[in-house]
Amino acid sequence: MRLRALWIALTALVIASPVEAHPLHTSLAEITYDQGAKEIRVSVRVFVDDFSKAAVAYAGARAVTARAARTPASSESPLLMYARASFVVADRSGRVLSLASCGGKRVGDLMWICFHSSALSGLGGFRVADRILFDLYADQINIVQATFGGKKVSLLFTRGDGFKRID
Repeated sequence: MRLRALWIALTALVIASPVEAHPLHTSLAEITYDQGAKEIRVSVRVFVDDFSKAAVAYAGARAVTARAARTPASSESPLLMYARASFVVADRSGRVLSLASCGGKRVGDLMWICFHSSALSGLGGFRVADRILFDLYADQINIVQATFGGKKVSLLFTRGDGFKRID
């Protein structure tokens, strides 16, 4: 019931928001490695209106699938569900990391979402797939910047791209 109320609220927010369309369809993700904590931190910046719209659609599709399979729907926030499904990090062995939320904030028309995960060694050789908002916009461009060991790597994702290696 809580998920349903959240979904209705998000849908109302998306439909009722008098937000003007912006001409750019981009996201930016920053990945850093904390040697002391042995973990990665991911910060994803998206436009609130686009991300909310995609999250509501994703949650709705998941709810329909759950009902058809007669399984309980997730109680997780649609925003987090969509982010985790669209942004994936795998270690050198190909194991997908479980990204735990470390919060988020809204700054004007932008939203920053934070995740973290254990990682015993640096980011070199890890792989990333960033498919955020490709389901909405054919011209969507996602940039991922990884910082580790004094090195900075930038990856560019467009629709149809799969995993890319951080080297």
